[in-house]
Amino acid sequence: MSDTVRVDACDEWSPLREVLVGTAYGAMFPAEDRRMVEATMPREHWDEFRPGHPFPPRIVEDAERELQALAELLEELGCRVHRPRQVPWSGLGGYSAAMPRDALLVMGDAIVEASTAWRSRRHELLAYWPLVQQCRRDGARWLPSAVDFNIDPVGAGPPSELDDWVIGEARPAWDAADFLRLGPRTLIGQRSHVTNRSGIENLRARLGGDVQVYLVRPDDPHAMHIDATLCPLREGLALYNPDRIDPAALAGTPMADWELVPAPHPDPRTEPPLYMTSAWISMNLLVVDGQHVLVEAADDKLQTLLAELDFTPLPLPFQNVHALGGSFHCATLDLHRDRRARPS
Repeated sequence: MSDTVRVDACDEWSPLREVLVGTAYGAMFPAEDRRMVEATMPREHWDEFRPGHPFPPRIVEDAERELQALAELLEELGCRVHRPRQVPWSGLGGYSAAMPRDALLVMGDAIVEASTAWRSRRHELLAYWPLVQQCRRDGARWLPSAVDFNIDPVGAGPPSELDDWVIGEARPAWDAADFLRLGPRTLIGQRSHVTNRSGIENLRARLGGDVQVYLVRPDDPHAMHIDATLCPLREGLALYNPDRIDPAALAGTPMADWELVPAPHPDPRTEPPLYMTSAWISMNLLVVDGQHVLVEAADDKLQTLLAELDFTPLPLPFQNVHALGGSFHCATLDLHRDRRARPS
């Protein structure tokens, strides 16, 4: 296999050829403004989010095994897999490199660094930088963030357009996981507690005027990342979270005419703890191609639904990764999806 890294991905469903899979190494609870924690995190875990507090070692070790199993399965399916560099987050006030989809957005041949609202993520690029450098050498466009992380957008600056967001407009802020790709020039996304109005304009400007960004407004007071609200499975078909969004909210977007299927309500669970998400993390799926979809091994209802929709579910244990704040979509970053290939 060639050492060249190909960057070319502009949707969520074309056959996956090259991918970055995160690492749980050294994961720390994000130490953020208490207002951000209370706006986005489950109430029973608020006190875990303090400086210098690592996730339980057993959960981190088991999450790393799950991520390694994911990497090996993707390789068996014909994908070229990259892993981040291990970084000692405890000395950087950082979070982890388990969720590359939060910090980086690939659109076509461009890799865009998100202007994250969380200051605990300001060093996350260290884990991905060797791969980014290789991608640049091989012709990818690199669009770095240029925000001043000394400016905290939480509760600062002009009031938000909607007063229920904890984030203000003191600086542009956006997380890549607040957006989904629907084609070479089309994104659908949301404002949230980590993505503000000026952040969306910043993203639009960096991608260029020919890229359209459509916004939806989920009914979610804790909104942070859209990939447990909408999940495109293939062009024209998507799962939606019936607790968070009405299909009517997609009017005026390219998904207005899609077949929209409600995802089954997830079963509650307590172990390992969902420190950073709700049980709807079950919707955070990874489409490998037009046939295969990665899904949590214990989620029988979702596997049954995918089979009814003529997909082949690929069940894999991932609940310890859930404890760190994401699932298959969050824990990966598509580098190359082959739009020319027919689904296998």
